[in-house]
This record gives sequence, structure tokens and C-alpha cells, in this order.
Amino acid sequence: MTSLREIIVILSDLKQSLIAFHGANPVYPPPNKSEAMARVEEYIKLVVAAISRGDWPLQLPIHGSDKMMTWKAANQRRKCLLLFHLLAKSHALLRTNTTSTKRDIYYEDVSIWGNQPVLDSTVTQMTRLLNIPRRCLNIGATSKGLVAGSLNFLDGDGKLVDCQSPTGILIPNDVEKLSQFRSKAFHILLVEKDSTFQKLIDDKIESFIGECILITGKGYPDVNTRRFLRRLWDELQLPALALVDADPHGISILAVYRFGSQNLEDIEHLSTPQLRFIGLQPSDIEPLHIPDEAKLPLTQRDRSLIDSLVQRPSFTENQLLHEQLVVLRRLNCKVEIQGLTKIHPQFLSRTYLPAKIQSKSWI
Repeated sequence: MTSLREIIVILSDLKQSLIAFHGANPVYPPPNKSEAMARVEEYIKLVVAAISRGDWPLQLPIHGSDKMMTWKAANQRRKCLLLFHLLAKSHALLRTNTTSTKRDIYYEDVSIWGNQPVLDSTVTQMTRLLNIPRRCLNIGATSKGLVAGSLNFLDGDGKLVDCQSPTGILIPNDVEKLSQFRSKAFHILLVEKDSTFQKLIDDKIESFIGECILITGKGYPDVNTRRFLRRLWDELQLPALALVDADPHGISILAVYRFGSQNLEDIEHLSTPQLRFIGLQPSDIEPLHIPDEAKLPLTQRDRSLIDSLVQRPSFTENQLLHEQLVVLRRLNCKVEIQGLTKIHPQFLSRTYLPAKIQSKSWI
């Protein structure tokens, strides 16, 4: 049986190897308020001038780039007007030094936006065009992720937040304003699902793999959860291990945290490339002799997602990750983390995770 001391030494070695391999994450100072306002005003003028001239298709330069953003289909005219409306809203937020979430903006003008995804895509478009993180435009996000374990920090109001909670605490919305991170943890365990997160707390996982910080994004993570994980690495440089379902969506969630969502990574700096995949790996399904009742057949949607993932550079350039997708397709089945309880109710905490760390079986 793996001793706690052995695990702590292994995690310490992993920390040093990650620091040596990746180095520090690059720091990109965001524009200050006056620069952000000036950039928004510049694009408001460009849009107004184009509309007044009757320009169509409409082309606008992406700030700091020689690339252009183009609207040419007839049904995109409304998207241009929505972009203009959002630029004006962001300018008002900056001018009054107030912050609003996407959800707040949507409910202020439901008739204009129609549905939340329309607003979401317009925010994405605006941040790409301006080449500014949306937090610098005073547009925030609502957190849904949880954190628990050996961690405390000061929130944006200077209040001490202690994460030693039996149910976890909500990750704050203002991740950028958090400071003075302190922890006695040896690593971070990033968990896909809230149910697994709660079970690990109940099982007192720290008794088996050492003091740790537990995080869950409750499925596909929100911006704040991803940014929080990245900040923990930047501030504490603790190795982070991902625990997700052995299915295409679990691996896709891992990829969002580690490589980004193929959306705003160059702007938002959300990815944590130091994250490692500890389980549940598809290659574990056969050696663990997981009972058939814990296995589910792959759906057509699952197969389509596998086909999409295997073509991404982040997988084609990482043979070990790529092989996990190949194994998943060969087995033609998937297993949720909860499936390990079919072996033993505490198999995940007492056996699986300690053994995976001891054998350094992360990817």
C-alpha cells in the first residue's frame, strides 16, 4: 500500500518537473481603464462611419492585428447592430466604473438579445475585435464552480476567505481581485462533477493523497473556474491533476482547462497547460475489471466528439492523450467516475487515486 509520505515526495517531484518544463506562465498586462475606453470609442466611431456610408459587407480591423472581421451575409446585419449596442453598453460601464455580468446585460434588454447565446456570441465577437479580455470591459461572469480544502485568500473587499468547508465554497466572481493566496496543500485535484467533489470531501481524501485543494466546475467550466485554476498555478505553483469521466465529454472538459476552449484563450489567458490527466483514463477500464453494469455504450454524439477531438492539434501533438481517445473508440463504451463505486464504495479515494499518483500515471 502506498504511504502518504511517498505520495507527498512524488507530488513534490512533479511540481519541480512542471516548473522546469513549462516555466512561468507569461503575464500580459491588460489595458488600463482609459486605454480600454479609448479602444471602445475608436470602434464605435468605425461602426457609425461604416453604417452612415452604407458599407456592406462590413469589415473592421482586429485591434493590434492585420486581420479583419467581416460581416457579409444578409442575416448578419442585426449582429452588427447588436455589436454596436454592446460597445455602447461597455463604454457606459467603463465610464461609470461599474461592472455587469452577461446575465445582467441580457435581462436588462431581453427583447433586444432574444436569447442568452446571442449575447454570449456578441461578447466573444467584441472581445476578439478589441483584443481585450472582457473583464477589462467591466463585463463579468457568474461563477458556478466550487473550491474546498487547504486554501485561503483575500477577496476583492479584503475579507479573508477560508476554503476549509464541508461542502465547498463558491469561487468568487472577481477572480482578478483575489490576493494573498495561502495553502499547505501539496497539489490541486480538479474534479469534473459536483457529486464526485462532495464524495471526496466526505471520504476525507486528504488522508489518502495528502493535503490538497479540490475544485469542480460542475461539468464544462465557466470562465471564473478556469481563471481561478490558472491563478492558483501562477500564485502557488501547485501541480494540478484532473479527475474526469472516461468518456469523450470528460476528456473534452480536461482539454478546456488545459488547452483552452478554442475561443478566447489568446485574450483571456484561461488555460492551465500544467494540468495533468490522472483519471479516469479509458486505458484503466480493462485493467480495473470495472463491472459491466458501470459501462455505457458510446452514442453517436460521443463518436462524433471523439472524431472532433482527435483532429485537434492539442491531441495530435500529444500521443498519450491521443491514445486515450483511440482506446475509448476501441472499447466502444464509457465509464463515469461514480462507476468505481461498483468495485468498492471508497475505491476512488482509498485505492485508485493513491495508486495512480504512486505510479506517476498522469498524462
